Amino acid sequence: MRQAVKLGALSIFIMTKFIRLSALLLAATSTLLTTNAVQALQAVRASAAISIDGKLDDADWQRAPLADRWTENMPNEKAPARFKTEVRFLYDQNALYVGMKAFDPDVSKIDAPFVRRDKVFGTQDNFVVWIDPTGARKFAQFFRVNARGFVADGSWNEDTSNEDFSPDYDFEAATHIDKDFWSAEMRIPWTSLRVPQPLPEKLTFIVFRNMPRETRIRSSTAVLGREPTCFLCVADELTGISGIPKTSGVTVTPFASGTFTQEKVNGKTTSESKFNAGADVKWRPTSQWVIDGTFRPDFSQLELDQPQLKSNTRFAIYQQEKRPFFLEGSDLLSLVGDSIYTRSITDPLWGARATYRSESADATVITVADRGGGVVVLPNTYFSDFRNQGRSQSTIARVRIPLGGGSGTGSVGALLSDRTYEDDSSNRVVAVDANFKPNDSTRLRAQLAGSQTRDGTRRGGHNFFTDALYDDGTDHLYANYSEFSPNYRFDNALISQNGFRSTSAELWRCFKPKDQFLNNICPSINARETRSWQNVALQRYVTPGLFANGLRNSEWNLQPRFVNYRRVQEGGRWHHTPAVFFHGEGSPGGTLRSVWTDIEVGRSIDVATDSLAKLSSIAFGGTLRPFERIEIEPYVNDFRLFNINGGQWRLIERTSQLTGVAYLTARDSLRLIAQYTLSKRNPVAYSFPVTERAQTDALSLVYSHKRGLGREFDVGITRSNERAALQSTRSTTEIFAKLSWAMSL
Repeated sequence: MRQAVKLGALSIFIMTKFIRLSALLLAATSTLLTTNAVQALQAVRASAAISIDGKLDDADWQRAPLADRWTENMPNEKAPARFKTEVRFLYDQNALYVGMKAFDPDVSKIDAPFVRRDKVFGTQDNFVVWIDPTGARKFAQFFRVNARGFVADGSWNEDTSNEDFSPDYDFEAATHIDKDFWSAEMRIPWTSLRVPQPLPEKLTFIVFRNMPRETRIRSSTAVLGREPTCFLCVADELTGISGIPKTSGVTVTPFASGTFTQEKVNGKTTSESKFNAGADVKWRPTSQWVIDGTFRPDFSQLELDQPQLKSNTRFAIYQQEKRPFFLEGSDLLSLVGDSIYTRSITDPLWGARATYRSESADATVITVADRGGGVVVLPNTYFSDFRNQGRSQSTIARVRIPLGGGSGTGSVGALLSDRTYEDDSSNRVVAVDANFKPNDSTRLRAQLAGSQTRDGTRRGGHNFFTDALYDDGTDHLYANYSEFSPNYRFDNALISQNGFRSTSAELWRCFKPKDQFLNNICPSINARETRSWQNVALQRYVTPGLFANGLRNSEWNLQPRFVNYRRVQEGGRWHHTPAVFFHGEGSPGGTLRSVWTDIEVGRSIDVATDSLAKLSSIAFGGTLRPFERIEIEPYVNDFRLFNINGGQWRLIERTSQLTGVAYLTARDSLRLIAQYTLSKRNPVAYSFPVTERAQTDALSLVYSHKRGLGREFDVGITRSNERAALQSTRSTTEIFAKLSWAMSL
């Protein structure tokens, strides 16, 4: 605890010095940077309470200036919007209000399904509002609502172009469908927006309208291309907001959970009951700072991680973070090279976090006491190794300074990471990064990191990453160079490989037919060369490709991977692995709302024997809605390797998941998840003992009642089985209940 406090204080001191130094640098260089021409829209103070019913019939909406000159960016880039759309802004002491109206020649075609939170996508009629609360054009909070009133939210990181649905904010939305339009109202409390004090002269915003018909029609308030390189730099300005009190307050979310677990191993049954109680605290002492704390958090996963193929991979795999405590300021943990992987923190006893937002800087410091129980990833050039994690204290500090006085030109940043274990071993990383966008089509990025690991011996390493991107909507050029020295390790990230250097490039040009089935056709070529620290070739490929968008939200991607070489073991063979890859997806409509597939055939490597094999891999999934309130999402991935000669099978691996959701009411849902994984190796194909068959299956049924953000009750049962040839058979049944109730003090 004392060491964590000292390191946290040191982190804040370093960040303060970094901010001051960067401010001097920016003052000297800001005159050299150009700002982007943007439009301004004025928000009007509401004179009476606003009723959030989606109808926009309050008198104040008629006084608010509207933005009705929208630009289509899909399928026709930077063209005048074909359907009239309006947006207005109001505000009062407590919240920002957004009113939107989407005119439609045939409202019967509006696609407005029942969905879970954060499942509002472009295949539905919806509005998306991006608000940059500081005006620095580096970070935005986004709020989505589909035409039925279901919502999604999250954060946007301009430096990495990453849209993260993990954070959840407290906001309210409602919709209304009329005879020739649908409309929406949002109420976003100032306590949910990370606005600083004093309030900037202007916030920046972008509003998108998605309208799926035969093709997906997307338009926006800002002039944007289909896949813009620079997003917030062309955002419009929101002015007229003044007299807002400092946003402060405390939210306490106590929670309690109970589980009953019964485990059966080879016929022997054991049972265990557990009760856990704790609390999350969110405190805003000032408008710039958010302080988060957690004690004895219940980080049980109410939704199972999607199963992944594991048998023929040599490196650790990624799982998405879903735990609320780690999500405040999560955009700051996503760097241009390495990104923090908070799932490496396995079982926290307590945690504390401070996040700072202003027009001149963003920063966060987090420290967590981890009770362990997981594993530490030990990267290597040819594989990932692991060791038991044990107890540890994990501390991370990050600061980011925007360039160009809020023009969206770029940023510079720094990171300090420490992981100290109970056996006195440790891993520390210091990194600096920069992001520069000289114009709307060009982006340059770089990151340099150094690590020091003490684990019996003291070892140092480094990582360097840089890339350049040019994309004007028609021509796309990308180049990247990265290197990871052999002793580089980053225990608070997910570094699965080190000891290599890699260079890559890609080039494509897009053609945009109008009024055709395909409205975007992009031939391309991609190339990569990866070599070990000893200059031994690890991977080399040159791949032409053809990417296209079309009607019914379809995407098509064909890659003949004929020039493809890999080496998977030290001193191993240099294998030629030609293959053909195909990806397709779309929205057929009706019961089958979406469908996708990935197919790859050719040659691959059986990494267990370093031998060439025939490859067959197919994955597919989609969304079905047999009834209005029922949603079904199947997912299957089948991977097979065969002998080159004779075609005898070597490895079969299959993962599948079926998720079904019944929307009982606006607050109540019932979710069923069924998972199955199978791995089989043919013992005839191997000269050493192998596990002939390993199988797992899991079934989870959860009822959820949600009264609002942080206020919910969940109860469910999970049943899982693990079977492997010549090993123990394990079956586990868990019954659990969880209650949380957020209270504002």
